[in-house]
Amino acid sequence: MTAGHETAVVRGASRPDARTRLYCFHHAGGTAAEFSSWHRYLPESVDVCAVQLPGRGARARERPHTRMGPLVAELIGHLRTDLPTVFFGHSFGALVAFEAARALRTAGLPGPGHLFLSARPAPGLVAYEGSLHDLPEADFLDVVAERHGGVPARLRDHLELRQLVLPYFRADYEVLETYRATAADPLPVAATVLGGTDDPIPLAQLEAWRPQVTGTFAVRMFPGDHFYLRPWRTAVLDLVREVAG
Repeated sequence: MTAGHETAVVRGASRPDARTRLYCFHHAGGTAAEFSSWHRYLPESVDVCAVQLPGRGARARERPHTRMGPLVAELIGHLRTDLPTVFFGHSFGALVAFEAARALRTAGLPGPGHLFLSARPAPGLVAYEGSLHDLPEADFLDVVAERHGGVPARLRDHLELRQLVLPYFRADYEVLETYRATAADPLPVAATVLGGTDDPIPLAQLEAWRPQVTGTFAVRMFPGDHFYLRPWRTAVLDLVREVAG
């Protein structure tokens, strides 16, 4: 674990008696704040840790990663492996969680016992045409709105906020555009894949995660769009509690 752990991982509450650690990985353009309240709905036995990638929050002065390899290599140095862990990754974060689990295994370190992979097709099924991350600002925001159900009005309306957010938003998209899944043995973990019924991701692309793990596997769908997990937080956390709690 590296010295930057306290800025790279955001805790909602200190839980010294926890028996399981839940690491949450945010979507492209997101921050650890996506999961900032989850500790309130999970038992004291679960240490809820939201991963904060460089370029945002307390890491705003750090240059965001633009390639998956360096991102994951730096990230796994911040993950504590002294407790059994569960990973929850949403969208872009699902790929990061998956690659982090593979990197831990390659390094001979304890990996998660369960992966929650949300709103993301299995590796290798999405190819980005062209270079979206360096589109002109208005075009980039339009693409994000089309793919992910909208861009917050405050981001379109406030120059200062765009100047803060767009560098790491673009960097996350560059990671996605340049990511290439590499062949590897399936992970010896269980997985639950989640999706929204109104998200344009086909069910078959969610089910295609199955060959990536050797443990039990399930797909759970919720009413809603790409961010179904916000209105359905209670139901999603019920699933997490069954595994981590």
